[in-house]
Amino acid sequence: MDPTGRRPWSDLPPEILSMIGKRLDARMDVLRFRSACSSFRFSIPPPHRDVSRFPFQIPHSQSAISSVILFESAVCVLETPDGASDSGAPSPPRSRWLVKLQESSLGDLQLRSLFSQRRIAYLPRDFPKVIDSLEYRIVEICREYRLEYSTSGIVPGIRKVVVSPDCVWTDLDELGVYSIVEDGRLACWKYGDENWTYLDDQHGCSYDDIIVYEGKVCVVDCSGAVWLIDSSFRTQKFSPSICSDGGGGSSSGNCKHLVVLGGDLYVVDRYFSDNQGRYEINALMDEFPYHPGFNETFDFRVYRLDRRRGKWAEVRSLGNMAFFLSKHCSYAISTHELGGCNGNCIYFTENTDSEVNVFSLEDCSIKRLVFPDFLRSTRGTSDLTRPKSMPSRSEGYVD
Repeated sequence: MDPTGRRPWSDLPPEILSMIGKRLDARMDVLRFRSACSSFRFSIPPPHRDVSRFPFQIPHSQSAISSVILFESAVCVLETPDGASDSGAPSPPRSRWLVKLQESSLGDLQLRSLFSQRRIAYLPRDFPKVIDSLEYRIVEICREYRLEYSTSGIVPGIRKVVVSPDCVWTDLDELGVYSIVEDGRLACWKYGDENWTYLDDQHGCSYDDIIVYEGKVCVVDCSGAVWLIDSSFRTQKFSPSICSDGGGGSSSGNCKHLVVLGGDLYVVDRYFSDNQGRYEINALMDEFPYHPGFNETFDFRVYRLDRRRGKWAEVRSLGNMAFFLSKHCSYAISTHELGGCNGNCIYFTENTDSEVNVFSLEDCSIKRLVFPDFLRSTRGTSDLTRPKSMPSRSEGYVD
C-alpha cells in the first residue's frame, strides 16, 4: 500500500482482473496487460496461438492462377515515453504518431502508408527504431482487411472486406470474412468453406460500405439505411434511410460511408459532380467495376444515428474530430489528442490512394493536400505536421 493509503491495482481480486483482461480484444493490449505484473499475467491466458493468423490463404472465384491472401493492418496511435529518441537529442518531448502497422507471417511489424498499402521504407530520423510495448503506448484505432493475389496485388472487384469476430479470443474456426463486391452485393466466407456465399437479397439493396459495429457486421445501402448481418448471413434492418425518416436529409448522395465515433454510428453521405467529362470516361470503362474514384467529389453530409429515437440527425459540425475515409477502413481522430490535421474536416481519397483531399464542414471547401504517410504531434504543440495545401477546386491556389 502506498503512503496515500490507496491499494495497488495488482491487489484486485483475480476474478476482477480476469473480467478486465477479457474485455481487451487486441493482441497488443493483451500482451501489455499480462506484462504489467504477475497478478495481471496469471489473471488471463496468453492470446491464442493462431491469433497472429494473418496473412492466410482463402479461396476465391478469380484465383484459378494465383493464391488469394487475406491481410490485416491496424491504424494505431503510437505514443513515445518522455526522453525516448534514437536521434541523440537530449530529453525530447513525448510525441504521438498516427501510423498503420501490419504484421508479417514472420511476426515482424511493417509500417504502411495511412491511405495506401505502400510499405514505408525510409523512416524519419526521430521515429523509434525499436518499439518496446512496455515503454511505448500503442492504441489501436481500427483494423482494415484486404484480399490480394500472392503475385499481383489487390484482387479487383471487391470494394471492402471485414472480419468478424475479430477479437483476440476468437478461435480460427470461428472466423468469418464479409465483403462488398463490385455490383454492391454481399459475400461471405466462413473458415473451412470451399467457396464464398453470395447473399440473395430479398430487399433488392445495393450496398456501399460495411463495418463491424458493437461486434455485429453492419452494411449501409444506397439510400442510407443500415442493415445487420446475422450469423446465418441474413440481413435485418437496423435503421431507416437517412432521407425517409423525417430526421435526416431531404435527398441522398451517391455513396455512403460508415464511421464509428464515441460509440455512435455515423453515415457520411458523399456527392459526386455531374462533370460531363467524368461521364464520358465512365462510358468508356463499362467493362470495369463501378468505383467512386471515377467521379469527382464535391460535397459531404454527415448523419448520426439517434438509437433511442430511431432517427438520423444531420451533423453540422464535428468539433475537434476529423473523419478519415480510405478504401479499406474509415475512422475518427481527435485533433486535440493528435495534431497534424484539422478538426471538423473529412480526409478522403479519390482517383488514387496517393491523392488525398480534405473537405471542411465549416465552409464546404475541398482542397488537395500533400499528405504524409503518417501524422506526428508533439505535446505542447497544436500542429506540427499540417499537410501542405495544394490548389483548391474552387479557390485556385491557397497559402
